[in-house]
Amino acid sequence: MNPPDQRLFEEDVKSAEFLIGKERGDWGLPEPEAPPECLTWPKQILWMRVAERPNGPKRFYVLLDLTGYRSAPPTGAFWDPESKAPVAAARWPKGKHGSRFAKVFRTDWRNAIAFYHPYDRLAAQTHPNWAREMSQIVWTDRHTIVDYLEEFHSLLNSGDYLGV
Repeated sequence: MNPPDQRLFEEDVKSAEFLIGKERGDWGLPEPEAPPECLTWPKQILWMRVAERPNGPKRFYVLLDLTGYRSAPPTGAFWDPESKAPVAAARWPKGKHGSRFAKVFRTDWRNAIAFYHPYDRLAAQTHPNWAREMSQIVWTDRHTIVDYLEEFHSLLNSGDYLGV
């Protein structure tokens, strides 16, 4: 039997909210044909459609560690499904200088192993003040992977996204 955090995740990717986003082409799970060796629970790869930009991809993939899902936030970063490796910092999406986008997807923090956002476990653990200062966007056990995808999908489709 799968652990409780994995069962919750599997329920959430069958939810109407997840399936609606998938049907719109906003996000999804990659095709299962040759998953990388690192892909055993609690690791999971998801993709998000991004706004068209010169030299930009149509999708960004993320490799997430979902340990303790939903009681603990996910953590992870961009993933290259072709090379089956993390995306090099130089290939991360760029944002307008000083924008929220540029702050979330910064590559000078923790060697680009996680997003600088209150929904990310690593960032949240190293910034306990965020729970008080940004309570409206801090991960709680009421959040699901759909909330995560909606948040990052909206950033990757904002006017602050400049491309790669």
